[in-house]
Amino acid sequence: MKQSRIPRSMQPSLLHRLAVRIVLGVGAIWVLIPIVWLLYTAFKLPVDAFAFPPKIASPFTLTNFRTLMSNGYFAAVLHSVIVTTSSVVVSLLLGLPAGYALARGNFRGRNVIGVFLLASYAAPAVIFIIPLYFIYIRLNVLDTYPSLVLAYMTGLLPFTIWLSRRFFDGLPVELEDAGLIDGCGRVRVFVRIVLPLSLPAVSTIGVLVGLSAWGEFFGALILTGPSTVTAPVSMGNFISYNTNDWSALAAAGVVVIVPVLIITVIAQRGLVSGLTAGALRQ
Repeated sequence: MKQSRIPRSMQPSLLHRLAVRIVLGVGAIWVLIPIVWLLYTAFKLPVDAFAFPPKIASPFTLTNFRTLMSNGYFAAVLHSVIVTTSSVVVSLLLGLPAGYALARGNFRGRNVIGVFLLASYAAPAVIFIIPLYFIYIRLNVLDTYPSLVLAYMTGLLPFTIWLSRRFFDGLPVELEDAGLIDGCGRVRVFVRIVLPLSLPAVSTIGVLVGLSAWGEFFGALILTGPSTVTAPVSMGNFISYNTNDWSALAAAGVVVIVPVLIITVIAQRGLVSGLTAGALRQ
């Protein structure tokens, strides 16, 4: 079959393509400059991090990362890993079936529930965090992993349900009908047919939920203590009224950002396909 060509009049001109590349290049540089500066400062001597004008040629050192180890920062990173992993698992286990029920269920109030979930996700965190703080004090569960994960669910679970519903809406119903005709129940259809077809979408939701939980600051600041303090909150220990250890703070930022960059690069193709999976209905 002969492929149709785009008319020459509709093709972008050389000047247009060049302008697009320049804009994209400038935007990429604008985004990368803070990251490059953060990496550079993390391996600088502490005294050079305060130099003004900035000292470009500075000896390479791992002193700042040794400072992180002596201050117990990597224990906070471990807390972040535990809380983030738990948040992703709970969000997917509860959010995916709920999203599928909203996408395929035929009951009253389905759209109202969808709007409520979206509003819950868009609501400021302070609406949930402050009441939860007093509830946790009464129940004596403050500074525990389950309480922190539960607090994260106030925003992450509605997001998971709402986004997964959009993805499931885009799947062809005929495949599910064929499974039902063959004798599969609704749960088996969901596990054996829908989830395998939705793996790019599920991985996308998992990555987005993980990124949100990994970088959460306000909720962790209010609800954590020495036993569960997370990495974003622990970074504040390097800034005080008397001293600011910018090089150690940069090293802490590298420890937080690098895993996110690695995961994003690895999951880049799945993120693109996942984000567009629910764009069109079949």
